[in-house]
Parts: sequence; structure tokens; C-alpha cells
Amino acid sequence: MFMWHNAVDLFFVLSGFTLSYIYRRETFAFGEYLKARIARIYPLYLVCLILAGAIYIGPFVIDPSGYPVRNAVADFLMQLAMLNAWPVIGSSVHWDAPAWSLSAEWFCYLLLFPLLILAKAPPTTATRLLGIVVASAASYTWFSCFFDYHLAEPQVHASIKTLSDWTAVARAVFGFTAGWIANACFQKRDGLQQACARFAWLIWCAVAIIVLLASRDMFNSHALVFVYPFVILAATDPSSASSRLLASKPLHFLGEISYSIYMTHMIILLVLFALGLLPDSWSLPMTAATFCVTLVVSTVSYFTIEKPARDWVRRLRPTLLDGAVRREAPSPDAAQ
Repeated sequence: MFMWHNAVDLFFVLSGFTLSYIYRRETFAFGEYLKARIARIYPLYLVCLILAGAIYIGPFVIDPSGYPVRNAVADFLMQLAMLNAWPVIGSSVHWDAPAWSLSAEWFCYLLLFPLLILAKAPPTTATRLLGIVVASAASYTWFSCFFDYHLAEPQVHASIKTLSDWTAVARAVFGFTAGWIANACFQKRDGLQQACARFAWLIWCAVAIIVLLASRDMFNSHALVFVYPFVILAATDPSSASSRLLASKPLHFLGEISYSIYMTHMIILLVLFALGLLPDSWSLPMTAATFCVTLVVSTVSYFTIEKPARDWVRRLRPTLLDGAVRREAPSPDAAQ
């Protein structure tokens, strides 16, 4: 399917870049870091999981004969812990389909980033460029060879290949790593960062060409993973057109509610599917109305669920996980 959740890979790269920018090895406090990550993603994730589950359990969308109760219960528990996209232990089923990326990102939060913050980034511009290319190539190759579109559907399903179960986490790990390296380029203001800032227009042209060719089935849209780290580096120059555009009030607001849009849009679609309103039958006014409803619902969920819950979790007492580290050094900024 054209551009199927492809933009998620951009957010994997952005997460690796942003967390590497915020946290430093010398002041890293795991408890505060983990609390900030939970506050950022879990409250709205939980609400959407319950809503999607209510629609499925109806059952309005799925056939219980193809998705037995025992599988549904097991999947609910794994989704509750955000583990269902993890290979070996999870089934890859997610009732709120976009949540697969949250589970994969949770893997990076818990296991990958604490290792990256202790590691040294490639020391030269050339090795950093090579690292970005290798991570992007690994993501592209894995996706091209092992992605199974049907794996995430709520039914008992055997994956095409053994490594298909690892695709979600692999994409997150490779994207996260590319973002971590891109942040090293930014911190050093090296030649790669400067080139991206100077030739941002060329990078955006590459994005447009890939999308155009992919829309005509002439190119694999996942090739965009090669461009995403450079898109982010291009936006690090505050004087660039990319930065000015992203800093505009409308796009800044969309950025604020983007997580709510991402998590709630599938709930809206599930309701429409349950009513028999499938996308193939939508008229242009129906499509526009769905977009507007999604924008309204996302805005409401941001101000009534996501933001209040995030602020409440962050006000909780600091955890004991930090130990002496937090007593000796101030906590890093928990915002993302």
C-alpha cells in the first residue's frame, strides 16, 4: 500500500535526534528519563487502546472465529505493557493500529537509548555520514525483505518469514540510531550539518521525487528513510526556509497535537468501518469531513487527556531508580 505508515520512520529518526539533544551522559537520570517517556506517550495510548478494544470486542469489526477470546486477552495484556510489537514475546497485533510504533519506540526507550547515551558517536564527518547511510540501508533492506502487512491484523496469523516479527523493532532501532548520529553532526556543526542546511531545497526535492515515483509504483516509498536524517539536519538551521515554515503558528500547533492525531485517527476510522463506511466509498466531502472531525477530536484529546495527564505524571515524586546520580547532578529537561 502506497506510503503505508511510512512517515513513522521520520519520527523514529526524530526521536533519536531529540532525546540525544536533550539528555547528556554526565547528567542522565534513568528514573526521571523513564517518567518523562511514560508521561509523554502512555496516558493517551491507554485511552485509545481501551476505545479500540471496545470496538473490537463488540464485535463490530472482527470475526471472533478468526480471533479467539484467548488471543484477544493475551494481546490486550501485551498491549497494556506496550510489548506487543516486540519479537518473540508479542504477536504484533495492535487494536489501535498506529500503536505498533509506540511499542517499537518503547523498546528503544528502555533498551537502546540508555546504551546510546553511554556510547561515543562516530568521530569524523565521514564516519557519521557512513553510519547514517548504513542505518538507513539496514532499515530499507529489512522492510523490503520482511515487512508483512497482514501481521498486525487482529486475527490468528502466521508471519510470512521468521524475521517479519522483528520488522517493527528493527525499523525503530535503525531510525533511532540514525537520529542519534544526526544529533552528533548537529552538536559539532560539522560539514554534513552545514551542507544539509545550505542545500535543504535539494533534500526536499529528493523527498518529492521519491513520493512521486512511489505513487506511480516506480519506486519503493521506504527509500525515504535515506533522506529523513538529512531532512532533520536541514531544519536545524534557524535561518532556513524549512525552519521558518516549521516554526509558523499553524504548523507549530499541528506539531503540538500531532501525537493526538496519530493515536485518535484510527479510532475514528474504526467507528466509520463499523458503520460500513469504507474509504473506497468515500466522496470528497466525506473525506474532508473525516479530516475535520479528526482535527477536532485530536485537539480535544490533546487538551483534555494528553496534556493534563502528561503534566500530572511529571509531577509525581521522583523515582528511586536514579539513586546517587540524581543527587549529584540536576535532572535534564524532560520535555520533548
